[in-house]
Amino acid sequence: MSITVRPIRWQGCDAWALESAQLRVVTIPALGAKVVSLLDKRSGREWLAGPGDRPLRAIAYGASFQEQDVSGWDEMFPTIVACAYPGAGGAHGVVLPDHGEVWALPWQVEQADEDRLTLSVAGRALPYRLTRTLTCRTPDTLDLHYRLTNLGQDAMPYIWAAHPLFACGAAAEIVLPPEVRAVCNTLPASWGWGEPESEFDWPVARDAEGRAVRLDRVGAPTLQRGRKFFAPPATRPNWAALVRRPAGDWLHLAWDAALVPYLGLWVDEGVLSQESIAAPEPTTGFYDSLAVAWAKQEVTVVEAGATQAWTLSVRLGAGDLPAAPPAAT
Repeated sequence: MSITVRPIRWQGCDAWALESAQLRVVTIPALGAKVVSLLDKRSGREWLAGPGDRPLRAIAYGASFQEQDVSGWDEMFPTIVACAYPGAGGAHGVVLPDHGEVWALPWQVEQADEDRLTLSVAGRALPYRLTRTLTCRTPDTLDLHYRLTNLGQDAMPYIWAAHPLFACGAAAEIVLPPEVRAVCNTLPASWGWGEPESEFDWPVARDAEGRAVRLDRVGAPTLQRGRKFFAPPATRPNWAALVRRPAGDWLHLAWDAALVPYLGLWVDEGVLSQESIAAPEPTTGFYDSLAVAWAKQEVTVVEAGATQAWTLSVRLGAGDLPAAPPAAT
């Protein structure tokens, strides 16, 4: 299988492109290793939301995520919601910024050869190194391999979450494993979905007036609303998919639920983005705040000096959605 890895320019930024016969991926190391393009070359379909009228630019540490470009695919670590670090040791109480810190830090290119691109970043608030390698297992499948090393003297709880803003279009369908029969809200009640941890049936729920609501459908950006749900912690889903309607092209995510046990789902119908967005977010904590996940004991911990690794696989296609394939190891 032929794969190319090469440096390019992307909207005025130094970037790297990894390309197979069927897909192209572009990432910008200086901007938190943001993936700015995931293109299905067969259809010409771009799956990631663009920055619109918010240009890509350097990010100040501790910046508000919502005030930036709100596009592409960012890595969230070691929290999503800003909070004080809850773990033991000298870092206890350190402030972890909005959407974590690695999305706002420059990453270093560790390896760029004929079939893979590896970038890494060192923590600022906490002592760790996070590494991500992009490669293609097959021409239509992107594998993202992650390695986390705890460089400190204390065990470190953390939330890692993929944060891909997929521009799926209005009427897109979100497909989850059949064992996911309910989801819970994690946003404040002001978003219109009740108090945090209010539970709703999946995929068809009832709103406050008793009307049926299709939670698995994405609406138009003119609706000016959004929702963030999690699958219940005990569910442990290991895949999620998006199907664009009426075109029928799809995107399929897969991972090992023993390593990445939780799944969040952000849907943006014009509240932050100018496009209809669906973002399945495999993650290592329940839910977005590391402090909350720690208190619930629903979080992953890496021991002092230890390394953990996991993989997220992204497959693009059209027609019938395939049976869930395993993530690469």
